[in-house]
Amino acid sequence: MNPYVLIMFLLVSFNWNAQITISGNEGISPLVTNYKEEWNAMPGYRLQICFDNNKSIVDEAKKKFLLLYPKINTYMVFEDPNFNLMVGDFRTLIAAEKIKLKIQGEFTVSIIHKAIIKLPRID
Repeated sequence: MNPYVLIMFLLVSFNWNAQITISGNEGISPLVTNYKEEWNAMPGYRLQICFDNNKSIVDEAKKKFLLLYPKINTYMVFEDPNFNLMVGDFRTLIAAEKIKLKIQGEFTVSIIHKAIIKLPRID
């Protein structure tokens, strides 16, 4: 029997499993966890377009906004006693101002806030 065939047969027939264990300082673990959660975040701006203590009113504003701008992310934030509808992940104040001008008159509120945003969409 050919020795190469025998070696290949042995390599294929063995089921090798590997396990990696990482050990280190206990103080590093929370830092890695925080990094994983915030790897796609950066400082930027969001536009508040509605706030009310009645969630159904804010939901209606969200539906209306998504019909007009389906590619812009929306965020519902509850700050007692109101629900706030924030939109966008704008890197610059100018980008937020452009959307603010476009929706002027469509929504009751239009306030730009500094925020930690997700990385903007590329589509």
